[in-house]
Parts: sequence; structure tokens; C-alpha cells
Amino acid sequence: MDADILRLILFLAGVGLILGIYFWDRHKRVNARIHAIRKAQQEDSEGTPLASSGRREPGWKSPAASMEESSEKGETGSRVADDDLDEEALQRELAQLNSLAHEDQVEQEERPAEVKQSAFSFTADDEEIRDELEREDVPGMILQINVVASGAPFTGNDIMRVARDTDLIHGDMNIFHRFTSEPGTSRVIFSMASMVEPGIFPLDRMDSFSTPGLVLFGQLPGPKDGLAAFSDMLFTAERLAALLDGELQDETHSVLSKQTIEHIRERILEHRRQVQLALSRS
Repeated sequence: MDADILRLILFLAGVGLILGIYFWDRHKRVNARIHAIRKAQQEDSEGTPLASSGRREPGWKSPAASMEESSEKGETGSRVADDDLDEEALQRELAQLNSLAHEDQVEQEERPAEVKQSAFSFTADDEEIRDELEREDVPGMILQINVVASGAPFTGNDIMRVARDTDLIHGDMNIFHRFTSEPGTSRVIFSMASMVEPGIFPLDRMDSFSTPGLVLFGQLPGPKDGLAAFSDMLFTAERLAALLDGELQDETHSVLSKQTIEHIRERILEHRRQVQLALSRS
């Protein structure tokens, strides 16, 4: 047999095999789609949970779950059903979001202007303000940070030195204070006492005085915004710990972590909100 004729026969046989595979695969796909459509129609007629519920909660699906669902229901029937359900669910979610946004806007418009302020313009020394807060059952908030000695106790001479470095002034009750810088109207922002009762620093005996730790504390509302006062106190405590080789602790004598600091800031914001609401009702 001639070589050219043999090549032609093999070529035609290969083409026929490829066409046969193609039509057989197409036939299987058509049958699968028909079977999926019939199965979906049968499930709808029998009242499946999907049909009875009338909606599907919107949510993300993993790729594996999506591939499994496509293989079970077929590409055509499942995509049409899913698209319809997604569109209905999306419309309902958009309607709910629009309703919530409208309610929030109405609430903000009806809210008194005093509640929207972001900072205080009063001090805790104002008798009228304090009386109003007491009538509204809004308690004051105490801020506290401890500086504890890591080794030997803090000596009196070291305490006097770091007090000068951090602008803490010895004053009432024989403890140190941080004052506002407003001339003629200086008020106490926070104070520093000894961790050992009665907490005082005797100036005439500081050469022999020692303490295992220092307590920085302040009360809100005060002469400064709560967050600003706490930031000032935290910065001062960090400097004291660095200068005295001490450790920062919270009011429960636990290590003052970043999470604890954020929690204190959240409490300050909540206390600010309560005070603003109390004043708006006055």
C-alpha cells in the first residue's frame, strides 16, 4: 500500500475518533442539563425547603460548596434559581438598610445640639454642674495608673528628682499634682501619691523616705477633656517608670497592657456620653 494512502487513512481515522469523542461528550452534557432541569422542577413541585421558604439568606459560599452545588443541580437550572433568589434577597436587604439609614437620620435631626459636642467646656469644680450630674445619677470616673518598683523601693530623693522632671508640684495633702497651665485659674488635672498609706510625701523627711510604688490618679469630669487628661497621665507614668526603673500597672495591679489602655479609653468615651446626655436633659 502506498505510504500517502496510509497516512490519509490514519488521518481520517483520527478525525473520526475526535468527532466521535466530541459528540459523545456533548450528548452527555445535554443529558445532564435535562436531568438537572427535571430534578429542579420535581423538587419545586414536591415543595422543597428552598421553594417553601421563598427566600435565601444572603451569605458567602466557599468555592468547594459552589462547585458541589453546580455538579448536583447542573449549570443552567441552578444559576437561574440562584440569581433570582440573590436578586430578591438583595432587594430586601437594600430596603432594610434604607429604612435603618432613614431612622438614624431622623434620630440625629431630633437629637439636641448639646449631645453632639465632642469635648467639655466645664470643670468638676463647677457646683451647678456637679449638682446636675448627681441629680441625673451620673457617677464620677476615677483614672488610676500605678508605677511599681521592679527592684528596690523608690527613694525620696529620686522621687523629688523625677517629680521636677515631669512638672509635678508638691501641694495639698502632701502629695504631688499636675496643674493646668492657665494663669490664675490653675486646677488639678491629676495627682501622685505614695502606694503606702497614708500616701503622703513628707518634705522634711524625704532623705529617709522610700515607697514600693507610686499611684497616679484623677477624677472625671475635670478641667481637661477625659481623653486628654488620661493621655497626660499615661505619658507622665511612662516617664516615671523609665526614670525610676519601674513597671506600669492598672488599678487592679495587673500589667498595664495596650488592651487595658484601649479599654480605659472606651470607658472614658462612655462616661463622656453619659455626662453629655445628662447635661442635655437639664
